[in-house]
Amino acid sequence: MTRVLIVEDDPVQARALARSFTKLRPDFTVLTAGNGLEATRLMSERAVQLVLTDLQMPEMDGFELIAWTVSHCPDAAVFTMSAFGGEDTAARISDLGAVEYFSKPIEPRAVLERLTDALDQSVGGHVQNVSLASFLQLMEMERKTCNLTVKCDDKSGFLVLRKGELVDARSGDLHGEAAAISIIAWPNPSIMISRQSEVGPAMIHKSLGFIVMEAMRVQDEAAHNAPSLSDSNSSSWPEKRRSWRPNPVPPPAGEPSSAPPVAPGQALVLPSGAVAIAVVETATGVVLRSASKDGCPLADLARLAALLLRHQRTTLGVWNAAEGLEELVLSTTGRCDVIRPLNSNASQFALLVFEPEETNLVMARLELDRFIAGLAEPASHAIQRTP
Repeated sequence: MTRVLIVEDDPVQARALARSFTKLRPDFTVLTAGNGLEATRLMSERAVQLVLTDLQMPEMDGFELIAWTVSHCPDAAVFTMSAFGGEDTAARISDLGAVEYFSKPIEPRAVLERLTDALDQSVGGHVQNVSLASFLQLMEMERKTCNLTVKCDDKSGFLVLRKGELVDARSGDLHGEAAAISIIAWPNPSIMISRQSEVGPAMIHKSLGFIVMEAMRVQDEAAHNAPSLSDSNSSSWPEKRRSWRPNPVPPPAGEPSSAPPVAPGQALVLPSGAVAIAVVETATGVVLRSASKDGCPLADLARLAALLLRHQRTTLGVWNAAEGLEELVLSTTGRCDVIRPLNSNASQFALLVFEPEETNLVMARLELDRFIAGLAEPASHAIQRTP
């Protein structure tokens, strides 16, 4: 259960806020403290996820409480409120590590919405068998704030995300951009997630896309210089997994794949429930043919999908050159991207973007199957008309 701690030296205001929060969110447990020192005792005894504190208080004020919370309870998100303050105060509490500053008198419903947003933006836990580059791109799209501790064999690194932006990284003697590139290039790392982001100035100013591209280049060079797995006496891969496709039979050596490359042409018809559908060139991320709803950033999504597909194919190639990539699915709370290579060398791929509220993955895959089958029809008709 989520615990909210209200720190307010006026007992009347504290009780009023606690009653309002409990009425609006009965699933929250609301605690109160009269000053910062009392708040630290409460947080030392039990876990608190959200803190809303006044700034002007006796014994320990709100500024001191922010610093203590960031140091001792880094998973708690701290919000502040005060009748005295302005832009300088907001900047100061942000530098200390607080999420947001509210001017009194506050409106409980609006404040509670922001506290809930902070919970939604935070993540925690342990992740394995997931590409770090893919995970970071997901965090960027969902604007998550967290720290990542990344481990690979005997190496360890640390990444800091604030509202989806990669702002700092450390690994051994490396710091900032160089550390981030090194860490993202590690194959098959484990990822430990802490919900609060470390406080401090941003040390990385390049975009995540640039950092990931540089990491892929480093990974490609490492894969090229690594000894082939086929030269070893050990088993190259576990037993082949069952594919979700009905007939996952690869084309014989020397024969063309079932879906030929697609040349640019007229716009496509948008399938039912889809936000966008496109044929994309893997090497460049250029959209060759497409249909999309107004407002959909298809060009950006296509470049991201191409980057993701190239990265995953490189990762598979390091482990087993014979392992084929059938499909990638990238899901967020509001969108799902299905990426399907169109030919054996994956020079082009189909991208289907849909909203989970409008359709589901099963129906989206059926629509994508129909779409890919339709791409091959003109070629088959041309063959039939040939004398």
